Amino acid sequence: MKHFVLFLLFAYSISFGQSKHITNLAYGKSPQQILDLYIPNENLKDLPVVILLHGGAWSMGGLEYTSKHAQDIADKGFVVANVDYRYVSDNISAKDLLADIDAAVGYVSEASNKYGYAKEKYHIVGISAGAHLALLYGYTKKNMISITALCAPSRLDSSEAVEFMRKNGHLDIIEKLAGAKIDVNGTNDALIKISPFNNISNIPTLLIHGDADNLVNVSQSQNLYNELKRKDVETKLIIRKGKGHDVGMNTLETEIQNIDDITAWIMLHNK
Repeated sequence: MKHFVLFLLFAYSISFGQSKHITNLAYGKSPQQILDLYIPNENLKDLPVVILLHGGAWSMGGLEYTSKHAQDIADKGFVVANVDYRYVSDNISAKDLLADIDAAVGYVSEASNKYGYAKEKYHIVGISAGAHLALLYGYTKKNMISITALCAPSRLDSSEAVEFMRKNGHLDIIEKLAGAKIDVNGTNDALIKISPFNNISNIPTLLIHGDADNLVNVSQSQNLYNELKRKDVETKLIIRKGKGHDVGMNTLETEIQNIDDITAWIMLHNK
């Protein structure tokens, strides 16, 4: 009897805590086409809805990479969809990953009929490779009302980026992402096509980057920020001093700062 009571208390804490966590919702047929929904236990009508994308060089990782961040954002009173997507391969490129995100957004929109949150006007947040995808999806699909990108590779066609990828042995991953072979000494139209820098549209964009990032140089966000300003797109750049590629998301104090900045940006643009 005692164990049964403890079980009921545990179940109660899951159902009536700060948010419900509904796991492994399939938005497609691939095992990676899944998402987790975090839904606050309150009136959902006017709450912001966030699409969250993990990093992993487009070729590794999953929902576990961003589960804590998803929970932290949800605990601020946001509906969060933590979205997984397929890895790049010889048969899967950026266009397929963008299709995954679009299918996930469609699933979240349809699920609103069941749970009662907003059906459209969502915000998208990404980290690393997920930040690249958040920017590219947001700018090309134009159905998000704000974008937040942490340590984003934003200009893959620059000679510095191509040389960096070559030196670090990631050129094959970028070729799979682009769906084309890369000429390290020439112009690469396929890279231009998948670079957020070259696909900007008028969507408010928050950029957060560590100035000690040794995987994606802070200049990627600085240059994108300057281009956004030049094109009169509302934007903000936050540089985390001394932080590497995790932008401090693995350090409690800095993660709190990042979550506060992300949620403040979203609330500023939630309409």
